[in-house]
Amino acid sequence: MTGPIEPETAEDRAQLDLLRLPLGTPGSGIHRYGAAMHFYRRGLLDAETLEAYRICCNLDAEDPDAVLRSRRTPDKTG
Repeated sequence: MTGPIEPETAEDRAQLDLLRLPLGTPGSGIHRYGAAMHFYRRGLLDAETLEAYRICCNLDAEDPDAVLRSRRTPDKTG
């Protein structure tokens, strides 16, 4: 992620709520992915993080942050 997302509009706030849906909630994976796409298009989410949300879009209980961490190469972990 490029940093914490700071919502600027009512739409951003609505999308941030979707991005933060609890893991395991039915349909949450696809809603989180849609919200991630919103922030990616606005330049607030990087492609690597968007890909983690895409991977999880049909896996409601899967944590996109865990997927992102598992895909990082050692030189990107800081």
